[in-house]
Amino acid sequence: MNDVNTKSPKTDYKKKPHFNIYKPLKKADAGAALQFSYDAGKQAIFLEATKQKGAKLPVGDKAQFDWVNKIVFKLGVVDLGALLMFFNGRSKEVKLLHSNEDRTRITAMELKPGSEFNGKPTFAFKLGRTLKGGDSSYVQMYLSQEELALLAHFARESLTRMFGFGD
Repeated sequence: MNDVNTKSPKTDYKKKPHFNIYKPLKKADAGAALQFSYDAGKQAIFLEATKQKGAKLPVGDKAQFDWVNKIVFKLGVVDLGALLMFFNGRSKEVKLLHSNEDRTRITAMELKPGSEFNGKPTFAFKLGRTLKGGDSSYVQMYLSQEELALLAHFARESLTRMFGFGD
C-alpha cells in the first residue's frame, strides 16, 4: 500500500466541497468574488473574498479578481449557527468578529437584508479586515435570494459533516 499523497493541491481542492460566487461588473474595480470551501481536517468552512481588478474581462479570465490581496475568514460551528439563525428568519442580521491571538488583525463579516432588485430581495454581504496599524480593506456584494439559499444549503451540509453525520 502506498501512503504517499501524489495528488496535487489543485486536485485536492476540486474534491473539497465548495461554493463560489463571482460577480465581475462592467464598472472597473466594482465587482467581487466569494469562495466558500469546507475543510474536513479543520472542521470549518473557509471563506476567501476579493475585489475585482480593473474592468470586466471575458468569462473565466483568472486575472479578473485580486486573489493576492484576498481576505480569509474561518467559519466554525458557532459561526454557522449564527448564519443558520439568519437563514431561518430567526435573526435580522449576522455580525461575526474574529481576531488573531495578538489582536494585530481583526476580521468582521456582516450579512443583512439589502434592497430589492427587479422586485426580488437581495442580501448585503460584507467582509472587512483591519490591521493594527489602521490599514483596512473590505469586500462587499449583494447576494440574490437564490445565492443565499445555496449558501444556506452549503452551510447545513458542512455542519452535517462537522457533527459526524453522513460520513
